[in-house]
Amino acid sequence: MRIIAIANQKGGCGKTTTAINLSASLAKRNRTVLLIDMDPQGHSTLGYNVRLEEIGLSIYHVLKEGISLDNIVLNTGVANVRLAPSNIILSTIEQDIAGVPEKEKRLHHAIAMSKRNYDYILIDCPPNLGLLSINALRAAGEVIIPLDASFFSLHGLGKLLETIEVLNRRSGHKVETYILPTMYNRRSRFAREIIEEVKSHFKGVIFSTPIRMCTKLRESVSFGCPVSEYETNSIGHWDYSAVADEVLLQEDPSMETRPIAVLSSSISKVPETDIESGYTDSGFIFIYKNPKATEVKIAGDFNNWVPDKGVNTVRDEDGTWKKIIKISPGAYQYKFYIDGEWMEDPGNPNLVDNKMGSYNSLIVID
Repeated sequence: MRIIAIANQKGGCGKTTTAINLSASLAKRNRTVLLIDMDPQGHSTLGYNVRLEEIGLSIYHVLKEGISLDNIVLNTGVANVRLAPSNIILSTIEQDIAGVPEKEKRLHHAIAMSKRNYDYILIDCPPNLGLLSINALRAAGEVIIPLDASFFSLHGLGKLLETIEVLNRRSGHKVETYILPTMYNRRSRFAREIIEEVKSHFKGVIFSTPIRMCTKLRESVSFGCPVSEYETNSIGHWDYSAVADEVLLQEDPSMETRPIAVLSSSISKVPETDIESGYTDSGFIFIYKNPKATEVKIAGDFNNWVPDKGVNTVRDEDGTWKKIIKISPGAYQYKFYIDGEWMEDPGNPNLVDNKMGSYNSLIVID
């Protein structure tokens, strides 16, 4: 069982969004997940459509009264994900257990006493480094730090890393640290510079999949569900799916042999040509080069899998086929239809299992 805290003392950097959507993405990969809401605001609880005023027993009663963690866990409506809820009463916990021995280990003991088995326990921490966050870090073996591209988030990262180092040194409890870039805009030079700054000073692991700005992520929260349940054809869904895959690959690097991480909205260069797929004034252009091909069509989510529907085709003399289509931001699976045969895009390394014994190419446009 892996216990992962999701922490950053800066608010608004994507902690709860990560807790909700990473738990759901891991569950989609047949892992059982317990999400513990350690934030008195109860945003992870709300994010799984649990009304705060209807909560009976909560994580407060576990920490204050020693009630079994198993007795407060709720179903979320998402298969393989359960929730230990929180509400505003948790804000009094520091005063309520001020004189309790080993108060910083209350969550650790509660997890140890649980009779339920989970593959993952994720802990959504509050936006401060008080007793609740210390409990989470003491219980966890790993911490994911969501980092949005801002000066204050960078400053908060430094303070959190100092706290973790002190905790490791004083308690002898080692916590592995990972950085997850969030609210990322590839077109922002400042955002790229922030990531480079982190890479140059941080010695731990930085997820290769940043979580990009995505309207569907914000919308899904208001509907009380993760983005994987709200809109699968979205940047947010594919980004958190890729992060979940990275988490699983930390356990066994050999478990995934096909490239699936979605890292860019631009497809890699097609062999034997210096033309890249990407935007033109007329729309998004997909490129395939094959001088021997007599008929090349494209089909995907963007045209309901009807070959060349809504597509403008240009064929150059060297056998380069350009497929131009008006396309909105989002994640799209597609294939080329070449002389009567379906084929993945040879210039795009991003592939997903289409559940029919083969793979589709995947493009994410932001």
